[in-house]
Amino acid sequence: MRVSTPWFVAGVGGLFFLLVMMFYAKNSSLSQYLTSNLDISSPEIRGAFNEDRKQVVFMQQFQPQQINQNRIAQFDYKKAMKELIDRNTAADDKTLVTMIRNYYIEQPSTEPYHLDFPDRLEYSNGQTPFIDSRLNYIEGGFYVECGGLNGEKGSNTFFFEKVRKWNGLLIEADPTNYAALKSKHRKAFSVNACLSPRSTPAKLTFNKAFNRGRIVHDKDAQDWIRKQHIASDPVEIECFPFYSFMLALNRTTIDFFSLDVEGDELNVLKTIPFDKLDIKMLAVEYVHETGGHNQLQRYMESKGYDTLLKMQRDDGGVNDLIFRKKGLKH
Repeated sequence: MRVSTPWFVAGVGGLFFLLVMMFYAKNSSLSQYLTSNLDISSPEIRGAFNEDRKQVVFMQQFQPQQINQNRIAQFDYKKAMKELIDRNTAADDKTLVTMIRNYYIEQPSTEPYHLDFPDRLEYSNGQTPFIDSRLNYIEGGFYVECGGLNGEKGSNTFFFEKVRKWNGLLIEADPTNYAALKSKHRKAFSVNACLSPRSTPAKLTFNKAFNRGRIVHDKDAQDWIRKQHIASDPVEIECFPFYSFMLALNRTTIDFFSLDVEGDELNVLKTIPFDKLDIKMLAVEYVHETGGHNQLQRYMESKGYDTLLKMQRDDGGVNDLIFRKKGLKH
């Protein structure tokens, strides 16, 4: 068999190099050098995430908050709400707020969780650990998540409930998703409604599509559904301003607001009186916004927020901007 001279020389050289490396690994400090520089506890490796955790990272039991409700069985609250909607009632109207509290918001479950993945602590796509660290791992906070989907899959708030003992509000417009959400027995207030894209309550058409459902209230929404090749599955749903929900729960401080409504994020944010509510951090989906992430970012920064992170996943399943209130300290 004939072997070309260049290949023979290369082979001999490679073998010689391998023998030298084996010798040094055994007889010098090379192995110690490699070990020390690959130590994952090294500050150089950890970079911006070198904070020491001061809080637990396992499930904790807690007693969720309740609200006082006064429901009158004979009262036709749907008819009364229609009248308020027809009058374009203001978000802070006392009658509107009282009706939301008494007839729309449901109390946290007191039953054990009923989950597909009961041993899991973190259900988000990476948003939760980042936000947890930027809020200094606080316990006993308050969150709002819209849409709540089925209460488990991809939840940006479940960690805060299970581990940090936070109370919260889950908002989900799709009746099918909401039934699934209720079956999980989350320790949070919940409501089968949507966040209004206006500063007044409204009754709008919602097109059901699991995690791609959205309200259909203008031509942009209709065009989006058509371009996404989403089947028509409409249902009429009541929608309320974010501020109305917070007044109904007597809440002016929200530690984390997760907003994913498939295209109306900016419209919803524009209804929020940021001078009356203290929202510390937000995760907002941007990919379906007509103006893209730049328009959303400019608006939030005009309201006193820093844009900390733009999150994307290769398959397009995650497209969030994460905001934190300027000057926030814990």
